[in-house]
Amino acid sequence: MKAGDKMSLFKRRKKIADEVETTTEQAAEGTTTDTEQEQPAGVVTIQQLNEFFDKQGFSSALAKNNLNAATYYACMLIRCNALAKVPFKVYERDGDGAKESDHYLNKLLKLRPNRFMTAHDFFWASEFQRLSTGNTFWVYSFRRGKIEEVYLLDSNYVEIIVDNAGILSSPNSVYYLYTDPRSSRQVIYTSDRIVHHKYFSTDGIKGNSIQKYLVDVLSQEKYAQQVVNEKYSHGLQDPIIVTYTGDLDKVHSAQIKKKFANLAGAQNAGTVIPIPADFGVQQLETKLVNSQFFELNGLTTRHIANAFGVKSFQLNDMEKSTYSNIEQQNRAFYSDTMQNVLTAYEQEATFKLLSSEDQETKFIQANADVYLRADIEARYKAYQTGITGGFLQIAEARKRENLPFIPGTDKLIIGNGAAIPLDMLGSQYDKGGNK
Repeated sequence: MKAGDKMSLFKRRKKIADEVETTTEQAAEGTTTDTEQEQPAGVVTIQQLNEFFDKQGFSSALAKNNLNAATYYACMLIRCNALAKVPFKVYERDGDGAKESDHYLNKLLKLRPNRFMTAHDFFWASEFQRLSTGNTFWVYSFRRGKIEEVYLLDSNYVEIIVDNAGILSSPNSVYYLYTDPRSSRQVIYTSDRIVHHKYFSTDGIKGNSIQKYLVDVLSQEKYAQQVVNEKYSHGLQDPIIVTYTGDLDKVHSAQIKKKFANLAGAQNAGTVIPIPADFGVQQLETKLVNSQFFELNGLTTRHIANAFGVKSFQLNDMEKSTYSNIEQQNRAFYSDTMQNVLTAYEQEATFKLLSSEDQETKFIQANADVYLRADIEARYKAYQTGITGGFLQIAEARKRENLPFIPGTDKLIIGNGAAIPLDMLGSQYDKGGNK
């Protein structure tokens, strides 16, 4: 990054802050127009706010909110909920295996990352920003050499700066410039202070929003919803053609159009509408079925779902789903979609939140077993397979179910018809038979 580019970036930020200040000062001085009276000092009118936001281009951005699209909203909800319900824990390597550590970060990751948010809300908002903007930024505070709290920055106010020329420090360093939306105060964070989760990153530095690749498909869904809304607002009535035998100028045309427009609408559905003798009315037939509206709309829904990695049954699209393959689709969602997401969070959090010394023996991992919590049958079958297969203790299974320890259950057993402790395997042949 060149020095001139850096100065231009700060000048642009300062310009926006100055314009906010100027707008507030004008309101405090009681700026008047031809149609408005002098307003009290310190009062900002709605018109002034709209003019300021329109000038900055914020209004157009709000108008393009894709959460208005039903499928997009549903997919975002599914993805955010799927991540938020998974607890992240610090594990410690124990010989060839690993066990849950008593590291102080467990309280932040599992309970409350900061004083304002629960762990569920924190991870839910993190995934929402990652999908919506392509990037999620965590910043943490220190106290007595330990991470005290982890906060979520608004990705819309963070800019990634690559210092190619080494103006601030060593060349090719990455910095994060955060601008407080309320005070316009700017803070520059070094890369070691920011936990950066990316989505669809092609360069490994900055992520890309899922909206960027779905802009055309989302527009189609919005237009389709507008068609349906328009149909309902007119009482599901098709457009009509009105013929008039008399002279038709602009004034008469407007009056006729207004008259028949008032007769349409949901409030007049099913009512008898009188037509004057000098008018002829013919209704156009524009059925959605004839234009393959529902087939095209379903195709749009599947395109959006595929981009999110969401399965069709999760959107109540049961056209190609059966009772037997829904379970397989659900497993595919967790293994194909969410497993990759969890891995990305685990790797970044381990590298940024754990010290170099802790990374030698510890790591952060998501407990994906929570996905089976609601399916008790699948969970118990998994326990049974692990216990009879000789690699899971009954005590370990009971611990996962929050059940008390029973003496003698902390041994591996093999189920070969009759389950016995692993260290007694073969003892059933000691008595009787050939010697």
